[in-house]
Amino acid sequence: MAVRIRLSKFGRRHHPVYRIVVMDSKSPREGSYIDILGTYDPKRKVIIDIKPEKIKEWISKGAEIAGRAKSIFESAGILSELIPEGFELKRSGDYWVLKKKTTKEVSQ
Repeated sequence: MAVRIRLSKFGRRHHPVYRIVVMDSKSPREGSYIDILGTYDPKRKVIIDIKPEKIKEWISKGAEIAGRAKSIFESAGILSELIPEGFELKRSGDYWVLKKKTTKEVSQ
């Protein structure tokens, strides 16, 4: 089962609020989720709540990150803290995946 960190919409009409959640890759946007990692208000551009320790745990388990969730983590300034030493985020289709860094030495 592939899990993804992405946004789930809730709130009221004309004022959406998004939860940053961990979901199965086949679940719809408002479908069931595994864990709540934070809350984001796009109207006010405010991160209401965020749990970096839970995010780090799910990333280390191999969860893929949606582009919008990644940009929210960047704007909060926590993305660099979430990536373990020796790893980097690489794009895989529409999502970002944690991969080991490879060092290529150029012989001269």
